[in-house]
Amino acid sequence: MKPISFPEFDRIYQPGVSFVLEHWTREMQTELALHCHGWRPEAFDFTDYLRASSLRFYRAYLRCAEAGDKVRVCDVGGFWGVFPLVLQSLGFQVAMTEALQYYGESFKPLFHVLTEKGVRIIDFDPFEAGAAMDESFDVVTIMAVLEHYPHSLKEFMTNVDKIIRPKGHLYLEVPNLAYWPRRIELLRGRSPLVNVADIYESRVPFIGHHHEFTRSELTELARLGGWRVVASDTYNYTPGVLPKMKYVLRAPVQFAAFALWPDTREVLAVWCERTNEHSTLATG
Repeated sequence: MKPISFPEFDRIYQPGVSFVLEHWTREMQTELALHCHGWRPEAFDFTDYLRASSLRFYRAYLRCAEAGDKVRVCDVGGFWGVFPLVLQSLGFQVAMTEALQYYGESFKPLFHVLTEKGVRIIDFDPFEAGAAMDESFDVVTIMAVLEHYPHSLKEFMTNVDKIIRPKGHLYLEVPNLAYWPRRIELLRGRSPLVNVADIYESRVPFIGHHHEFTRSELTELARLGGWRVVASDTYNYTPGVLPKMKYVLRAPVQFAAFALWPDTREVLAVWCERTNEHSTLATG
């Protein structure tokens, strides 16, 4: 599939965000914030997050397009559903998974309209031991998910492997623990991890970030799961960190760090294929 440009993608993506936000309520965000205090409506603007995430999802889209025509894509932990919605409009066969037991009644209208738009929502919790579904996909994307889990990812990687076809691909995206501003905060004696007050005020289980990754850790996770990284990416997407002249003049050292050392950028992503040994196991 010939990929479209980022401006073309963004022209489709931003209306998708608007559509989803029409079905987003303060009640939904308040419900989420019970287990992640930092997400409460007065503290976190999901609108800005989703608008800026166009760059994240475009990079993932390019990998899906690279996989070929008529590929079946599953976005694990799709949550808002904006990315699956955009892929659906671009001609992909798309599904997203969510562990629906963790969502209250307030989320039903959003999930309903996503389904009406052609995005299949599959009740699937890949962190649960022995989780399985009756279908498989050419590409599985896992974006901004892994950092929210506090335990071993072995079961997760095993469950995800089961839903990817033998010659399929895996796309993993996580926040970078070694992001340049966090390095500076640590030098100043401030933790790069989640604010302890946000953890303290959250109900159990806390669903914020438990473990962010470095580039080598993400590659190692893929290897442990039986995957070979064939391409990797690092990038910034948050408003204010894009390479505009105003930003360069305001924070020249930080901009230079991003330009010279890719491992200091905000987000890490890897595009993986099965190792030869893993492929044999998958087909056997």
